[in-house]
This record gives sequence, C-alpha cells and structure tokens, in this order.
Amino acid sequence: MRIVLRGNLGVVQILARLKELAGDGVMPVDDDDSLSAALPEAEALLIPDSLYSAELAGILRTRAKKLRWIQLLSAGYDAVMRHGIPDGVLLTNAGDAYGPPVATQTIALLLAVQRQFPVLLDNQKRHVWDRTAASRCAIPLGGTAAVIGFGHIGSEIGRLLQALGARTIAVTRHAGPHPAADEAVSVAQLHAILPRADTVMIALAAGPETRHLIGAAEFALMKRNAILVNIARGYVVDSHALAQALRDGTIAGAGIDVTDPEPLPATHELWDAPNLIIAPHMAGASGPVMGERLAKVVGENVARFLAGETPAHRVTP
Repeated sequence: MRIVLRGNLGVVQILARLKELAGDGVMPVDDDDSLSAALPEAEALLIPDSLYSAELAGILRTRAKKLRWIQLLSAGYDAVMRHGIPDGVLLTNAGDAYGPPVATQTIALLLAVQRQFPVLLDNQKRHVWDRTAASRCAIPLGGTAAVIGFGHIGSEIGRLLQALGARTIAVTRHAGPHPAADEAVSVAQLHAILPRADTVMIALAAGPETRHLIGAAEFALMKRNAILVNIARGYVVDSHALAQALRDGTIAGAGIDVTDPEPLPATHELWDAPNLIIAPHMAGASGPVMGERLAKVVGENVARFLAGETPAHRVTP
C-alpha cells in the first residue's frame, strides 16, 4: 500500500509514526514535481489544505486512479472545497490536533490588544515612557465574548475565555449547547449578538458563504471598546472595513492571524491601521507539541485505513 506524504508542520513526527505503521509503504515528497510523480501509485495522500491547488486537483482526477483517501494535515479545508476531489475519495481533516495551539494564539492576540501592546511596543522602540495607554487597558474578566464557530478550535477558545472570567457565547449553525459556552445562538442571530460582545472571535470553518461575514455593517453594531480576533480565514472579514473601523474608532482594536489577500501586500492599508496586530498565518505553529498532536491524529487514521476501517474526522467537500 502506498501512502504519499507532503507536509510542512510536524513532518518529522508524522513520518516516524507512519514508518511504524506502514514501513516502506510511506513515501514522503517535498516538492510539486515529486508529488506528481508519486500520485499514480498512491492509495492515500496526506497533505495540508494550504498546498492543495487547482493543478493538484486536476492531477488527482486524471492520474491518481488508485487514490481512495485524502488526509488533510490541517483543520481548514476551504482550498479542497474550492477545487474539489475525485469522486469516491474519502476526505478527512486533522480533527482536534490544532485546537490548543490555535486557541492559544487567539487568546494571545486578544490579550495583547486589550493590554495595549501595539502602543507599548511602539513606545519602547521610540524610548518613550508613556503610561497614557493604561487608561485603555482591559481584560476578559467580566466581559462577554462571542465565538463565531465552535468546533475543535472554537470550543477550546471558549474554554480558555471561561477560565479568564469571560461569559462566552457560541455562535454556530445549529446553536447547540456546549460545556465551554455559557450561551449558544445560531449564526442567523449574529447581528443581535454583536452589540453585546466585548470581544468577537472568529473560528468558523470558512467557505464562500462566509466571505465578508464581518463588514462595515457588523462593525457598526459592535461596541466601541470591542476587540476582533480572526484566526479562521482572512476573507471572512472585509479588510477595508476593518481598517476603516480601526481608524475611526468604531472598534477598539483587532488581532488577525489571517489576511485577505494573503500574504498581505506591503502597501496594504491594514499595515498602518491603529491598535492592530497582524500575524502571518502562524497560529498552528507550536514546536514539537504540534507535530506530536498531528502525528497522533494522522497515525490513528492511517491505522484505521490499513485495517480496512473508515478514518475519523470526515469532511464533505
């Protein structure tokens, strides 16, 4: 059985685990040409969504005739949704592997903005001792946080927010209750929730229907002290509307791990927006622990696949 691996995060740990399970049946590749050459014999493909392209989708349909399963080495799958996969191929994602690191990044961005780190770091660079930012500092304790999307990542964000003393509202498609949420509402009620939220955290599974879910109209509904954090996909937030809302003081600040477009051009207006922290899509990075978590999920699914069982964490493209 041939399992082809093309990855970025956690490759060493994943490969070590797969060698235990499948031995020489595992073929790691590190570029597009090697991947294309390996696909005709592949029964399983392990790859992050970020490396899934229209060209790869075309190759899979025309040349990967033995392919039965794609295991994404990522939580998101919007590139696969956009480009599609061959009929009859099973698609799974990384399950809960990214929950703790991405949730930690989300909380770090929130706290950094609430504690005025953009101002403090600018003062430090200029060698200025200025305590005026203290009057604008906030903490999650006693506030209300709306978490849009409450899957593996969103629910971990909710758990951490609760631990910090915030009241957490889960905003989901089905408004189902969850231990990490004090309240649950449907995304159809988003406009009713935004005026109540001190923080708005975006962690939903993104797709075409979520493009500009947060735009000028949504910012206008938020509190002037509200903080926005986006770790889903950049296009969920209207970039121009976000820059404008920060410049006008419509909201107090924002932290984003994703942008639209991505990478963000050097001339983009977001770079100069006040009280904004921009991270270059790195929320999943967390050293060896991330590789170990990803290897565990992938290893369990490969073991199921080799045993003739259905791998877990199935998603529908």
